[in-house]
Amino acid sequence: MKEKRLVPAAAGPAHGRPGTHLSPRNWPAGLRYLTSPEHSLSLTAVELSALRTDPTCPPRATTASRPPPSSLVRIMPVAAPATHPALGQRGLFAARDLPPDAHVIDYMGFVHSAVDADPRSTYDLSLDRDLGIAVDATHMGNEARFINDYRGIRDGPNADFRDRVEAGERRMCVFVLPLGKSGRGKRGIRKGEEICVSYGKGFWRDGQAEHDADLH
Repeated sequence: MKEKRLVPAAAGPAHGRPGTHLSPRNWPAGLRYLTSPEHSLSLTAVELSALRTDPTCPPRATTASRPPPSSLVRIMPVAAPATHPALGQRGLFAARDLPPDAHVIDYMGFVHSAVDADPRSTYDLSLDRDLGIAVDATHMGNEARFINDYRGIRDGPNADFRDRVEAGERRMCVFVLPLGKSGRGKRGIRKGEEICVSYGKGFWRDGQAEHDADLH
């Protein structure tokens, strides 16, 4: 994902710190690497309950038991093609063959309500639109924040975002596209291939993926 200029995490909203871990290769200096979501202290009991007890979000097969950094993906500098919209920045690539419908990685970041929303953020992924809960990876996150939009890279996405329950809590995560009736996604994602999604209005708070690039 293209990355805008970062400001120190200390300048952001109040939060409680989860465990961190040795960051993966090519992780930007000054950006916190997370192994679990970080929750805003402003989240109400109702909002926390919605995150942790939603019966409409069933458990899925997961790779979360593998210790971070993820062994399934690599953050890599984008060197080609010349038309790549994130050329000279970073992208997320498969470290091994990933089969159709496989869980790849959870999208980690700062879980917040509208109270702490940053209108300038382009890393804010919605978790509950009715309550205005989202997860923002601007100042902290994991490998998933480097997923680029497919436009200008390939004919279509090879992965998507889906709800999943992990450790009793709703999360947004990245899955390889399923087979589909048309055969879309039938080969999964090959080792070394860039993982790409569609930046759709159904997930991104402001529906925009274009922003000033700096470190990504």
